Amino acid sequence: MRLASILLLVFLFHVVPSYKILVFNPRFSQSITNFLGNIADTLVDAGHNVTTLTSIINPNLRDSTQKSTKIYVHQTEKVKKITASMNLEKADFFHYEDLNAFSGIPFGHSFTAWFNAQCEGVLDEPGLIERLRRHKFDVMIVENFETCGIGLSHVLKPKSLITTAGSVPMAQQGEDFGMDSALSYNPNPLITHVDVHSFWSRAWNLYATLAFRAMWYPTRTEMDALFRKRFGPTFPSVYVSFRDSFLEINVRNQLEHYTFINQEPLIDFATPLLSRTIFIGGIGAKEPKKLDKDLERIFSLRNNTVLISFGSIVQSHALPLQVKRNILKTVARFPEITFLWKYERPEDAFAKAAIAATPNLHMLKWTPQNHILAHKRLHAFITHGRMASTQETAVRGKPGLFIPFFVDQPRNSGMMERNGLGKVYHKRDLYDAEKFYTAVKDLIENESYHKNMERIATMIAAKPFSSRDQLVKTVEFAARFGPSPALRPQSFDMSWIEYYNLDIIAIVGVISTVAAIMALKITVYVIAQLSSVVKFKLE
Repeated sequence: MRLASILLLVFLFHVVPSYKILVFNPRFSQSITNFLGNIADTLVDAGHNVTTLTSIINPNLRDSTQKSTKIYVHQTEKVKKITASMNLEKADFFHYEDLNAFSGIPFGHSFTAWFNAQCEGVLDEPGLIERLRRHKFDVMIVENFETCGIGLSHVLKPKSLITTAGSVPMAQQGEDFGMDSALSYNPNPLITHVDVHSFWSRAWNLYATLAFRAMWYPTRTEMDALFRKRFGPTFPSVYVSFRDSFLEINVRNQLEHYTFINQEPLIDFATPLLSRTIFIGGIGAKEPKKLDKDLERIFSLRNNTVLISFGSIVQSHALPLQVKRNILKTVARFPEITFLWKYERPEDAFAKAAIAATPNLHMLKWTPQNHILAHKRLHAFITHGRMASTQETAVRGKPGLFIPFFVDQPRNSGMMERNGLGKVYHKRDLYDAEKFYTAVKDLIENESYHKNMERIATMIAAKPFSSRDQLVKTVEFAARFGPSPALRPQSFDMSWIEYYNLDIIAIVGVISTVAAIMALKITVYVIAQLSSVVKFKLE
């Protein structure tokens, strides 16, 4: 009995060693910040020593980790000025178009300047670099859309580096991860779908890819300039670090091991993958909590409730007045359904008048979206289609009307429609009140959306390996063994000519052309000779 007790204690306390993990969390997008915060908290729950380095780019966003040790780098004066000039609370994202090069490229470059200016503040933070170096982290986890964390990882030299994408890999991210872009059938984040049999659809996808790369390319070139100014001209490029780090195993102990992507394969477009790419979509869909008394009262008013939310960047109060009025008209035509609208300024004149005139409408400054979507009386969701929203919608089994505004939202929305989980609705069509009413009516009454969503939610819940298990086991494996060169594809060493076999195709083409010309000449010669013989005999 005593021996059994001792063995039990050994089993309980000798499970998995606690690894030291650093999560670099640049706070510029609430969904990406939440994704990294959920990673940190999940690893803390698994028993690891997790530090989150938060670089505060946008001070209006909420903190996303409650359990890890936090280190903050606050906005520099330069970043404060950029933030003020951007005036995000009043920015007109409704009329903005990513695919318009005259607006998209300046937009991407202004955001790049915002990111990079704050990265300079991270490097300038007194004593921060040395403090982090002393920890000798086993694993560093970074988002590589904003590439400050990649450069910082070369300075800190953790045992393993794990990169992440808080949404579908965008701009250069897929190339960084070694993923084939598959542009003939894989939609760029800026478009909803590709008709693979249409020349123009595939051409539009190529254009969208070029436009997106042009928008965000400075996130790498300018970051390289910043780090090389601080650490010398030979400092590795953040753009090629994913490739070169494997080649420099004897030079610096810092290699990319795995890539976590915030996607759910059961609802996404199927694309080529590397074995080191790990999907952990839905990691943010935590166990829902009971709503507070005010929200429960709102849900108790009617049998069905519809949530309207356009995320943290697109502000509902900043939408065109006519659009807000059309939304209000549609809500009023469904008196039997409660509409809960995330509206950042419920005290403004429009909100006060709307609430007074529309008994079934409730406007709140902030909504606990994950918990609301899990409520049994939540019937449907009208959303902008950010990755976190689409995944929470699928996990909770609630259909959606997806109204994308920019960045990855069109593709996210398109994949939901493709799976029969709702419909894509163009934002400009919000100017058409009758069309919007018809779309909302379809969302509420079309039973196929609900059946498909129930099936997807059941499938996600029944997956053999949960996102949490994938995350924890992968990080522990990387911390224990370090990087494996076997996970590095040979394509990283190839030029684009070699990758697409253009040299072989060119040589085969030349040989085939020469052979065809020779065959043609021989044929012509033989025919000419035969004609001469026939002519001679006839004479």
